[in-house]
Amino acid sequence: MDRVIVYPAQVIADTDTLIAERNTERAIGQAIAMTMGGPGPFASGLGATCSGSDLVINVASGQINEGAVADSAAYGSLAADSTVIIRQYTAAATSFTLTSSTAAQTYYIYATVALTDTGTTMLRYLDASDTTHTLSGVTDTGTTQPTERTAVATIAISTSAPPASAIALWSITLPANATAVTQSMISLDNSNLFYPKIPALAPKDSPTFTGSPTAPTPASGDSSTLLATTAFVTNWSAANLLQCDTYEGPTATAGGYSVIQLSMQSRTKFAIIELSGGGGGGGGAPTCSSTQGGTGGGGGAGGYCRFRVDVSQLQWPVTATLGPGGRGGQSASTAMTGNAGGSAAFGSMVVVTGGFGGLVAQGGGVAIIGGAGAGGSAQVTSTTGITVLNSGTGQSGFSGHVSGVSENYFFGYGGAGGGRPPYYAGGWESGSGETGKPGDPGGGGSGSCVAPSGTYMNGGDGGPSWMTVTQYG
Repeated sequence: MDRVIVYPAQVIADTDTLIAERNTERAIGQAIAMTMGGPGPFASGLGATCSGSDLVINVASGQINEGAVADSAAYGSLAADSTVIIRQYTAAATSFTLTSSTAAQTYYIYATVALTDTGTTMLRYLDASDTTHTLSGVTDTGTTQPTERTAVATIAISTSAPPASAIALWSITLPANATAVTQSMISLDNSNLFYPKIPALAPKDSPTFTGSPTAPTPASGDSSTLLATTAFVTNWSAANLLQCDTYEGPTATAGGYSVIQLSMQSRTKFAIIELSGGGGGGGGAPTCSSTQGGTGGGGGAGGYCRFRVDVSQLQWPVTATLGPGGRGGQSASTAMTGNAGGSAAFGSMVVVTGGFGGLVAQGGGVAIIGGAGAGGSAQVTSTTGITVLNSGTGQSGFSGHVSGVSENYFFGYGGAGGGRPPYYAGGWESGSGETGKPGDPGGGGSGSCVAPSGTYMNGGDGGPSWMTVTQYG
């Protein structure tokens, strides 16, 4: 701040004191502006309270700092100064009594600020013509003059909105026919007016931040004690496993379809989905005469598709349907092929069909072969948000074989079901007089085998369709 220079034995002029006063006010205002970061208004004190038992509102004393012209009128012998400074205005404590009404009301408490010249006093002046005499006032007529320029904040209340030039403080919502005002009815009407004092600011030890604090983002992979930002966490979690789920369709005996409403976590960026159709049922071998043998081929595995889903490009949830495994051939006196496995679908975008059922052969002769069921296939009908990684036809089942019937030296087995490597296998070969073996999920059931004069054997059931969903951040 600027300072006035005076010297020993110098006759002190009134301007020396006035300039020092003006410079002091300007310096304090500049310090407030640098501390608070703006022209204001800023306030302290001025709390609004009530007893809760009457209609009286008490407003505590306080201060308001706001940008204003230094002096719009002459300051003593100094001319007016239009420089804008931050000035502190002082408000005295005051009370208001509200008036109840049959209708609800809103009261507004506000402040107006102004400079006021006060302390009016008759001052003594030196008489230049007679040093032994003093003048009563500057004109020796006893005229009084103000001795202090005060900055005053006047607190007022109204049921109308505060004037544009006023500083809003509090609002009171008074219900109809109220007999008392409570603290819950009083609310701050200017959220930018009051600021925490320095001791109340966040300490270094366990600070509590509010709003949206920011910080530098550490390098990806950093494992130091630096604070982690949301950007760091997002980068770190990208391509990290969030969740993995496996679903299966109904068993062959249950039939029907499983319906899943598939949703993703909010943090999921993409998902890897594997989809397989149900396995076909193995062929069932019928009852045979003494000169006949029977065998069934294995059912085919379901079709398969592995694809990547960009979560942001699809509408969730997506309906997924999973079909059953195919029922193995249920034989009595006649041959019966296995049923096809049910299909699986991811919405209408990806469909994989189930494997076909194994066929049946019956008769005599040197050799009989039970035909195998073919594998299911995959079809992608929409590529929006979907990238196919792997897809293919399911493995076919294996043929069933019978030999040596006419030579009365019998050997035979039911064909194995098609598998879904590397995950699941088809049903294993079944020996003479054995029912077919069930397939693992997506795998075909094996066929059965009946020797001459043997009773029918059912084919093995195919495994149900399945789906795995792996979500990544």
